[in-house]
Amino acid sequence: MFKNQIKLIAIVCSVFNFQNALAQSPIFEVDTSYLTKHDIVYKTPAYEGFEGFPIGNGDLGGMVWNTKNGVEIQINKNDLFDQPNAESEATLRGGARLSIDLGVPAFDWLYLDDFDSRLSLKNAEVSMQSQTPFSESKITSWVSPNKNVWVVNIKSDAKSPNAKGSKIHVDLERWGSRAFAGWYGGYSKNTKIGLGNTQASTLNKDIVLEESFEGLQFSVVCRILGADVVAQIISEKRAQLTTSQEKNHEVTVLISLVTSNESDNPTTAAIELLNAVEKETVSKEKEQHTLWWDNFWNQSFVHLGNDYIENLYYFRRYLMASSSRGKYPVVFNGGLWTWNHDVRNWVTPHHWNTQQQYWGLAAQNDTELMLPYINTYFSLMPQAEKHAKMRGSDDAILWSEAHDFFGKMTYWDRGDMLNNFTPATQIAAIFWEYYQFTDDEEFLKEKGYPFLKKAAEFYVKKLQWDVDKKEYFIYPSQPYESPRTHDLKNPITDRNMIISTMTACVEAAKTLRVDDKKVAQWQHIIDHIWPIPFRSEPKIGEIMQLAYNPDGSVYPTPEVYGKWTNHFSGNTSLVFPANIIGLGNQDSREFKAASNVVKNHVPEINAISPDAIVAARLGLGDVVMDRMRNGIRRLQHFPQGLFYNIDHWYNLSIYMDSVAKPDITTQRDYIYDARAKYPKGHPAKPFIQAGMETLSHYSAAVNEMLLQSNEGKIRVFPAIPDGWAPAFKLRARGAFLVASEKKEDGQVSGIWIKSLKGNHCKVVNPWDGLKVEIHVDNPSRTKIKHQEKDGVIHFKTQPNTAYIIALKGSKQHGKMIFKGDKNNAPKHFLEATLGKNKNF
Repeated sequence: MFKNQIKLIAIVCSVFNFQNALAQSPIFEVDTSYLTKHDIVYKTPAYEGFEGFPIGNGDLGGMVWNTKNGVEIQINKNDLFDQPNAESEATLRGGARLSIDLGVPAFDWLYLDDFDSRLSLKNAEVSMQSQTPFSESKITSWVSPNKNVWVVNIKSDAKSPNAKGSKIHVDLERWGSRAFAGWYGGYSKNTKIGLGNTQASTLNKDIVLEESFEGLQFSVVCRILGADVVAQIISEKRAQLTTSQEKNHEVTVLISLVTSNESDNPTTAAIELLNAVEKETVSKEKEQHTLWWDNFWNQSFVHLGNDYIENLYYFRRYLMASSSRGKYPVVFNGGLWTWNHDVRNWVTPHHWNTQQQYWGLAAQNDTELMLPYINTYFSLMPQAEKHAKMRGSDDAILWSEAHDFFGKMTYWDRGDMLNNFTPATQIAAIFWEYYQFTDDEEFLKEKGYPFLKKAAEFYVKKLQWDVDKKEYFIYPSQPYESPRTHDLKNPITDRNMIISTMTACVEAAKTLRVDDKKVAQWQHIIDHIWPIPFRSEPKIGEIMQLAYNPDGSVYPTPEVYGKWTNHFSGNTSLVFPANIIGLGNQDSREFKAASNVVKNHVPEINAISPDAIVAARLGLGDVVMDRMRNGIRRLQHFPQGLFYNIDHWYNLSIYMDSVAKPDITTQRDYIYDARAKYPKGHPAKPFIQAGMETLSHYSAAVNEMLLQSNEGKIRVFPAIPDGWAPAFKLRARGAFLVASEKKEDGQVSGIWIKSLKGNHCKVVNPWDGLKVEIHVDNPSRTKIKHQEKDGVIHFKTQPNTAYIIALKGSKQHGKMIFKGDKNNAPKHFLEATLGKNKNF
């Protein structure tokens, strides 16, 4: 579960620490208070689970929100998958619900004199405090970074007319439910499905829930420190701890959750976790919590020209650190942040959606968070080989678009997915990206290259040779999830992923000095792949299209399908995720066609479209801002910063029949208006749930705005909108840490580069060809020889050595110090809000 933890802490402490690296560079400094500016603040209680604050340690996590008398906590875990049942495929189940009742209406809107609740990203902690005529209360919550133990500290002082105080009740319960899979288009009316087999018990003064599903058992244990308690069973599925009646309370609630994936006896193991924390003391555990998160935040830094987008960026980093350190990848359909029993909008993982959680992690120096994704898919290669063989390719791997994390290829023969062959190569691209950013040759040898090679091999076996045209072709095939036809020839998505994957295979094989014959074969395919389907679009210009029809005509045409783009932006896949062209190709036909697409993208398509990333790769900073502005307005529906994950939210709107087209002003009524219903007639509210895709690809776009290394050279500030004066510390391919700052006058103050592996470094000169000098970032300031050719600076590096690139003869006139004042209010971005305003 945390097998990489010791390694991660060691790396962070020795390599990535702000105080030992960035603060000593001549570029800029970051005050330790900086992240407090991004506290997410509620001045009114959140009484709905979907408005709760997310908190976790990467494996154990969930939502925290208020009740009128206390708090509710939904406890979830990364590996709570059961096996397929009569309703759905393998489902990530909810864990348990913890309810804390302070015995008085401590958070009831009617009685509030003062209230403040906040998610501190810096401290990975939720706090809620209130003053009423009955009490002054404060509750804080955090999750241990190295043990699956959730900690809740409670301090409540009674006030007249409650002078005698009250009892605190802590309830632990689990009531399973149907998952309501498939967006409720058709759902089981059998209310007994998914209930599980929960058994509540008491053990000494602990309360215990033991649950068993097909293929999964887990136990949740709860304990209170700092007070005498009575433990009792309320029902088979609910147990309660009750303190004595006191005027003033100061207690700590501990909760642990262990699964059968971790222990043959989950109950015993969960109790041992609580014993360890109690013995070592909660304060010592909190010190480890603070250390872990300080080290995590010190790994990278961004300062943007828009505070709201910067807040969302750090929120996304926080979410991934809080949910991507477990056994499996983060599921796109809510992650750990579901709130209503086992309800989960979509059950089966979809490749396109799942991968988006992992876009940009390497660039923001969070490569360790990629490992659950990489390790899961590597372990499933045998099942992917069976699927490839069934589709006609031996010794290869193939994933269907929809699948689960146990290797089942679900819905593989559904028409809109039947001949989409790109998932394996796009999964392989994340393996390749991990290697490119870490330069971990052992990983490349043991996992990266074997995966890439077998992903490429599917296409080697599937491709056919056109003797007359002297080029390869594929038929039948289809672009990503194409509901109109799977009978197409030469989709652009296949073409681009073939080039991308086989190019990576060639480079990997040469690095490892293996497979000369395969290298020649892959290169021959790259050199003889079919041409891109282009067509002209009125008022837009030439664009790349999705495929060819069997007769050779370009698909789609306006007569067949009136739109020229789709949710997946296959038109721009040459730029991303295939990573084939970039800013070095600005004069090419392909570059101009991709620019035409992203500049004219239809506003109602946002949720799973990587257009912001594409625009950044093309250097279109203002277009990136337009795409993010549009998406935040339409999809950031939740006040803590979570997004809704489909564009057709308007299907739930009470105005659906009266609004001609999706209207931003009506987009959130389904959350708060009880009249909003699903097509089958059931209310929308119980099924409200966040999606993880949009926030992830906007964060990845921010990385690409500040730093690019996809063309084998480093570019700083390649896609900055007008008026920004940003700064960053991020990671580049070749295992380089890079920091730089752009002044308000547009000048780059300098570039700090730390070479982790001693690779040759190439940097695009940001000073328009002016001469530069390079010196080692140490007291000796030894000058380094370099060459510059075609605007690219070349120099050799040594492992774990930092360098400064600056204009020749420039002098340092003091460093910028980035500071942050603690945020104490909600933030607003057009229709979207981070936080909740005071309304009492």
